[in-house]
Amino acid sequence: MTARRIAAGVLVGLTAILLIATTLSAYAARVAFDADRFSDRATTTLRDPSVRALIADRVTDELILRNQPDLLAARPLIASAVSGIVGGDAFASLFRRAARDVHRAVLDRDQDTVVLTLVDIGTVASAALEQLRPKLAAELDSDDRLVVLERRVGDVAGDIARTADRVQQLTWLLVALTLAAAIGALALAPDRRRAVVQLGLAAIGAGVFVVIADSVAQAVVLNRVDGADQRVAAEAVWDAYLGDLDKVALLLAGTGAVVAAAAASLLQPVAIDGPMRAAWRALATEPARPGWRAVRGIALVLVGVLVIANPAGALKVAATLVGVLLVFRGVEALLRLVTRPRADAPAGRRRGLVAGVAVAGSSLLLVAGASAALVAGGGVDEPVTDVDTCNGHAELCDRPFDQVVFPATHNAMSVPLPGWFSALQERPIAGQLEDGIRGLLLDTHYADRLPNGRIRTAFDSPAEITEALQQDGVNEAGAEAALRLRGRLGFRGDGERGMYLCHTFCEIGSTVLAPVLDDIRSFLVTHPGDVLVIVNQDGVTPDDFVAAMEEAGLARLAITPPPAGAPWPTLRELIDADRRVLVLAENEAGGAPWYQLAYERLLQETPFEFATPAQLIAPDNLPASCAENRGPADAPLFLLNHWVNTDPVPRPSHAAEVNAYEPLLRRARECQRLRGRLPNLLAVDFYGRGDVFGVADTLNGL
Repeated sequence: MTARRIAAGVLVGLTAILLIATTLSAYAARVAFDADRFSDRATTTLRDPSVRALIADRVTDELILRNQPDLLAARPLIASAVSGIVGGDAFASLFRRAARDVHRAVLDRDQDTVVLTLVDIGTVASAALEQLRPKLAAELDSDDRLVVLERRVGDVAGDIARTADRVQQLTWLLVALTLAAAIGALALAPDRRRAVVQLGLAAIGAGVFVVIADSVAQAVVLNRVDGADQRVAAEAVWDAYLGDLDKVALLLAGTGAVVAAAAASLLQPVAIDGPMRAAWRALATEPARPGWRAVRGIALVLVGVLVIANPAGALKVAATLVGVLLVFRGVEALLRLVTRPRADAPAGRRRGLVAGVAVAGSSLLLVAGASAALVAGGGVDEPVTDVDTCNGHAELCDRPFDQVVFPATHNAMSVPLPGWFSALQERPIAGQLEDGIRGLLLDTHYADRLPNGRIRTAFDSPAEITEALQQDGVNEAGAEAALRLRGRLGFRGDGERGMYLCHTFCEIGSTVLAPVLDDIRSFLVTHPGDVLVIVNQDGVTPDDFVAAMEEAGLARLAITPPPAGAPWPTLRELIDADRRVLVLAENEAGGAPWYQLAYERLLQETPFEFATPAQLIAPDNLPASCAENRGPADAPLFLLNHWVNTDPVPRPSHAAEVNAYEPLLRRARECQRLRGRLPNLLAVDFYGRGDVFGVADTLNGL
């Protein structure tokens, strides 16, 4: 019997040790070795004013004052403005992506240098300074990158990566060993109910030990940080990553207290405070042997130093011990009421089956309630930085991409800018995006900039001109006007070849492609909760267009369409992955996995050659205006072409008529019924006329 009691006691002690190891291993596997959770917790540090202030100072000094040293006198004002953007969604998106890249670089790619680089920070800073210092905002290089942290870790990176794999495997092994040790203790114990009490006390000890270890480690680490502001920021980082560890440990200790109290309520009262008094007497009484006296003295000195260095931590540990004791006593008293012992029952007499079931059920409810309260209060699980709205509406976040309607502009680049003889939209693309447009129908062409500044489309043969006219649906009057202009003397000679946004003929209107792509990138960077669609009527090679996208920093934001038959991700999933622009080609795709043909399998559309409003929106003409055009009938995305073509002179009055709420919604509903697809892109001319945004909201169920 004595051997069994000793063996059971050893297994109880082993269970406590394994509980500590399991808690730490599981927490590390969940928080430290998962890229998304790691980056989420990094982003939560931005809530702390000290962290924001340190980053704002770094951005101000390294990004702004390095480029504009004459603004040194305005540094406090600039730093204050930059601190505001550090707390915003756009900066948080950049920071989260940078933290995730660092994590993957170390754990997935075994890199030996940790570099936390904020890409596009110049763009975000420029947008923030637009109101404060417009000239400064214009002079900032939006392509600037800021290295916030750079540390060489050498072989440590590989060790960390290998440890990550081992820790995730080790966690499950530790769970199995913990269960095995606990079951072994119960099997060997002469009195199993008392063994349950001991296992509960082991859980209490494990939880308290983790709290103490965390407090000691925090004190040691923070004392090595120089500067008061830096120390406060370091404390915020510690809390972001390890703040929940205390909560998990307290849950473990509390669960142990409930288990111990439940078992004790079925026995005679257990004097849990007796061992605590005995432990205090052992600490307060000086040992007889010199060696033990020395050990006791060193231990007291270390504890005293830690209390002085971290008084808050010492109070937390003391509060934990007192709290666990109170929980034990309170739960035990309540459970003894549940069992309703008879007044004349012997003190050590065991209760019956009904009492045991009542105690077990009450205990489970207490533990479940504590766990639910912890999770609801933000503990245990990581504080994820959720997206609040997607394309301006929270209701769209969990909607699959192919179930969302995007207000779009036809010939989005055709705007009232110098060089355009006529326009189809009211504002440049940057303004369209700010107004709420989320789909852009663009035409890209090669063109030559002539010495006189004029732009001439690069057609290699008359056949190319004919093909372009047919594809664009340009009417005869528009084609003749463009060809007459192209034939003038001012459009002859050699020029510098480039890529432009033009509607068939760059002679009657053009915009250089690169700045527009920069504007789109800037919008996406400063609006991290938005997703866009671009359909490119491509007159340039895929390799050249993809290269332009990469140069603008848009390629890394591009969405790769799912395979045929596979579900589309939700807007929230795309935003979390920072893949927020779908780019499709009309004629020739390639150059990158994300640049695919629109009308091969992904997109279907309606006709787009309508000379009068009646042809487009008259009730009798709706079946014809909704008829199949390009794209297969089973394509998952649906483009509603909704404009009247009066080239060479567009008529905003026609747009006001066909874009009005009732006619546009009626046609969209009818096309949805006839085609069996939600119109994903509502493409219009003069988007400011009528109510394309209201119709999109209605179709989206908003």
